[in-house]
Amino acid sequence: MVLGVGAALTAGLLHLGAAPAVAAGRDAGPAKAAGTDATGGSARDGAPGPTASGASEEEALAAARRSGRSVEVTSLRGESSDVYATPDGHLEAREYLRPVRTRVDGVWKPVDTALVEAGDGMVAPRAATVGLEFSGGGTGGPLVRLERAGRTLELSWPGAVPAPKLDGDMATYPDILPGVDLRLGARPDGFTQLLVVKSAEAARSKELAALRLTLDAGGMTVQETANGGLRAVDKGAGGVVFEAPTPVMWDSSTRGDNTPSTPTTASGPARVASVTGTRPRTSAAAATSAAPGPTAGAPASDEPTAGESGRLERVGVDVADGGDALVLTPDKDLLTGSGTVYPVYIDPQWYSPKATAWTMASRYWAGSPQWKFNGDPDAGLGYCGWDYCAPYDVKRLFYQIPTTKFAGRTILSAEFVVRETHAASC
Repeated sequence: MVLGVGAALTAGLLHLGAAPAVAAGRDAGPAKAAGTDATGGSARDGAPGPTASGASEEEALAAARRSGRSVEVTSLRGESSDVYATPDGHLEAREYLRPVRTRVDGVWKPVDTALVEAGDGMVAPRAATVGLEFSGGGTGGPLVRLERAGRTLELSWPGAVPAPKLDGDMATYPDILPGVDLRLGARPDGFTQLLVVKSAEAARSKELAALRLTLDAGGMTVQETANGGLRAVDKGAGGVVFEAPTPVMWDSSTRGDNTPSTPTTASGPARVASVTGTRPRTSAAAATSAAPGPTAGAPASDEPTAGESGRLERVGVDVADGGDALVLTPDKDLLTGSGTVYPVYIDPQWYSPKATAWTMASRYWAGSPQWKFNGDPDAGLGYCGWDYCAPYDVKRLFYQIPTTKFAGRTILSAEFVVRETHAASC
């Protein structure tokens, strides 16, 4: 079974006066709860969705009683949450795993991560919850610019950047190094960065042995975390503005001799699998077709993800030059080893921190959890005893959705909904 990041929590609340404040605010477009339409309107049991909204709880409850339909409480709308008044006098609150909307010029707009040309020679998503721009090619400008809460983080490539090829929310920079493509993917609250090393010759590049990016984090201090990730901390407020999980890399191996090695990682031994065959995969576009918005810009379906590759390692991270440079050091044996199967994929990511989170834990790759599925739209769940899973593995998925805003409320019912994108036996 394969589950996606299109998850949501729906809670039925007893109306007891003012509802708690909704906190303002990741699959291919915004997630929605099962049984909702693309705008988040209730459509359960075939009933039509809401046709009206009310600014306050009282206005929405009155409108719901009159119309016999659920009505949104617009004053409680957030980037990743909404609240509806129901005809029976209750409230229905929905918490989405990823932002579904963002404010543009003071108006709520659906998240749309499709990339378009921006006026300053950069490319940017149409609507995201962070300010995000990618290089339009050339020299002199940053490779990535990320803005949130009045702070800006910029990463610059050491040399000329080729013009990108845009496809939905992905910008591909072909041969940014000889034989190496760079894919930048826009997300509602950050971006993914995937280096595709296409050959052994390309892997021997001196630049790739220790990839040095210029780092500009005005007003922030970029720190390494204990588990090998990064966080950008506001110097004044002390809060985390941006964060990056531990970067990983993997090769294209799908066959082995079932004799795994045991490399050492920051958290201890991490097993490396030998895999026979390839899991029947659904393309990213098909896997997320039920979700509104553009596809996630994932690689072609015949490319292994981190959770499917026969070899997986962590990437070393170092904040150098007094915080002015970020150095990524790929695992040498995986990058250039005699048993490596190319292409090799190197995958760092940056996000604005949220109370929501998701990850995959594997019994076989116990030392390498797949934080936020490494940017993939879905991940496997449960025990796989099929031939292509050898060595057989058990995977668990964990989702975190905040519920503190419901403190002190009477919960009539609660439902967690997640979209299944693939099943081996059906």
